[in-house]
Amino acid sequence: MAGRDSDPRSGGGRGGSAAGPGWGTVLLIAGAAAALLLLMPAALGAFPLLILSQMLIYAIACLGLNLLYGTAGSLSLGHAAYFGVAAYAGAFLYRFYFVDSLELYLLCGVAISTALAAAVGYLCARSTRVFFAILTLAFGMVVHSLFIDGAVFMLFGGFGWALYLLGEGSMYIPRFPILGVEYSPQDFASAFYKVIVAAFVLTALVLWRIGASPFGQALRAIRENETRAAFIGIPVWQYRWHAFIISGFFVAFAGGLYGQLARQITPDQLHWLFSAQLIVAIVLGGSRHFLGPVLGAFAFVWLEELTARWAFGRYALFGLLLILVLFFFQGGMAGGLARLLDKVRKEPG
Repeated sequence: MAGRDSDPRSGGGRGGSAAGPGWGTVLLIAGAAAALLLLMPAALGAFPLLILSQMLIYAIACLGLNLLYGTAGSLSLGHAAYFGVAAYAGAFLYRFYFVDSLELYLLCGVAISTALAAAVGYLCARSTRVFFAILTLAFGMVVHSLFIDGAVFMLFGGFGWALYLLGEGSMYIPRFPILGVEYSPQDFASAFYKVIVAAFVLTALVLWRIGASPFGQALRAIRENETRAAFIGIPVWQYRWHAFIISGFFVAFAGGLYGQLARQITPDQLHWLFSAQLIVAIVLGGSRHFLGPVLGAFAFVWLEELTARWAFGRYALFGLLLILVLFFFQGGMAGGLARLLDKVRKEPG
């Protein structure tokens, strides 16, 4: 999906390039991937399954953010706000309004977070490049400060303030019933993993379809040359705003899932450094390839887990590994794999 598109207002079901797979092929690949992922609980232990769940959730967030960053060419350093707000909103509803359902927890959290993304995106969409990035960073830090300083907790009165003091801004949530079924602690991880797999496959299908649509082609035109895109009639800021909202929705969806997976929500999940981590994962995988953010999310979580064994110099080692990967994989991991496949095809049989 890299490179320039000859007609930004045409798309269809070709994935954004002439050589892209058709919709039927994509559905077949998605079905095979889902079947393989659903076999993992039988093959993995509890902790590896937890890591795989985290990888899939990060992949959802990276796919969502890449619609704005890789497809539309707009760097946001504030999307951690929507990731964290979705989890916090669901947790507040549980604590103060007795919401005790995974579906309601996700629905309410994602709705509130997406509304926030729509408001912030409306204010940021007319800015471009570094100004866009700085604005998203500023709004993200404002949201983070409201939680880390306890201002949001104060909206719920004395009990809310006591809750803030008890956890210093962190919140714990229980294992919610899934479709009305309460699972034991031993069975919940496997059941919730299936929810995560379904969410991941659905997210990938929807975002692939959006990227292959005329809207997705228009976003690429904006990324390549904003002035030219406006000249041929593309409403640039409106499309950037719509991409911001869609991106915020899927990042919020990932945040809600992560809140239930970790069962602990902290202000760190709202910090701009978490937004930067998502960007690093996207670049690591390859922002111009649809599956790049998925590969990057998997690699990022794996590198974090690998370097966690060293208490001293952990972040230096993590940074060194990232440098090595990016040095040897120009265009990210997906770009490196694409070049390798092209080389294999060109070699005589």
